[in-house]
Amino acid sequence: MRRLAYLFVFALLITMVSAGKADAGFEWCSEDPTFVVNGNVIDINTLFPAKYASSVKGPVVVELLVPSNAIAAVLTLPGSVPVQGKVTKSLPAWWGLLNMPVVARVTVNASASFDTYTRAIGTGLWLVTTVAGKSNQTSHDKFYLLLP
Repeated sequence: MRRLAYLFVFALLITMVSAGKADAGFEWCSEDPTFVVNGNVIDINTLFPAKYASSVKGPVVVELLVPSNAIAAVLTLPGSVPVQGKVTKSLPAWWGLLNMPVVARVTVNASASFDTYTRAIGTGLWLVTTVAGKSNQTSHDKFYLLLP
């Protein structure tokens, strides 16, 4: 039993000694309204440097384009800056079993120019990418729902 205790203490010391210095880098502001589309919960995550949060004018507009026959709604609108979520049924009706297309359009209106990054996170998503954009421009993130 004593050997096990020594082994545990030795492993803990090695872990603490070998840990490197933390490097935080940029501080990010993340706006992530949550939507539901045909039972799939989708979080549209938009990131931008936190130092520009005070330059954001009006709400960050997150619009989800879904097929006309989809059932969709905005669930939550958290954020450190105002966020507006919209669902628009502007895509053609989808009758397939897999791969229902969904498009997220994000606009960050601001008095300064800075980079933004948008990605979708959620249940039943695939072919998801992170889309780089700029403030005062609308960025488009197209992804697919596995089971509509």
